[in-house]
Amino acid sequence: MTTKLELSLQEPASVAVECRDLCLTIKKKAILDRISFQIPSGSLTGLLGPNGAGKSSLLRIVAGLAQGDSGTVQLFGKPAGPERLGELSLLPDRSNLPGWLRVDEWLHYAAGIYPDWSKSRAGELLSELSVSPHTRISSMSRGEEARLQLLTCLSRTAPLIILDEPFTGIDLLSRERIAAAVVGELADSKRTVLVATHDIREMELLFDRLILIGGGRIRSVDDVDALRQSGQSVESRYREVFA
Repeated sequence: MTTKLELSLQEPASVAVECRDLCLTIKKKAILDRISFQIPSGSLTGLLGPNGAGKSSLLRIVAGLAQGDSGTVQLFGKPAGPERLGELSLLPDRSNLPGWLRVDEWLHYAAGIYPDWSKSRAGELLSELSVSPHTRISSMSRGEEARLQLLTCLSRTAPLIILDEPFTGIDLLSRERIAAAVVGELADSKRTVLVATHDIREMELLFDRLILIGGGRIRSVDDVDALRQSGQSVESRYREVFA
């Protein structure tokens, strides 16, 4: 399989995320080294790599919460940055929900924070993700809290969804519900999803695109359908690149 670091797309508007020669150094250590890739609009892309590969740092820059030292990041053809936060919905790798609130209180509060909040979608996700509206957040299990975080993320109508390790440390049923909810967001191809995860098997059948990152460098960018046609799986490709 030939590695492609960039896609050649006919219409610039069809690119949701584009990184070009992105670099980041912290305490003289290269965290990201000349990162370049494109993500098509309406796709589900997996960002995979070992611990310390630079995944979370990359997602923070894409989300506009941090800046690289050099290079560019564009979202839908415009530079990434704090002013673009309304165009993306981020699920962080650590919970930041207010534990003193009940779920219904938090959702009411969130509706006032996010201009693109969809009350009807939040109601649907309460059922889909099996989240009780009357539970106090501080008393929720890790799986329940993870589902509430995803509910918060998906209740917005932003065209780009970024999920940082949505499956870490949660039970099997929660993982299945989260995966099903993510798939539902792609039904009309109007949303783009970028997922950083270690759970390859959980998401393998869902990915359209695969970005493998290791040691702060892009090691491979692959079309998952092309991988399957060549007889490879996401997991086998991962092992091939990082073995």
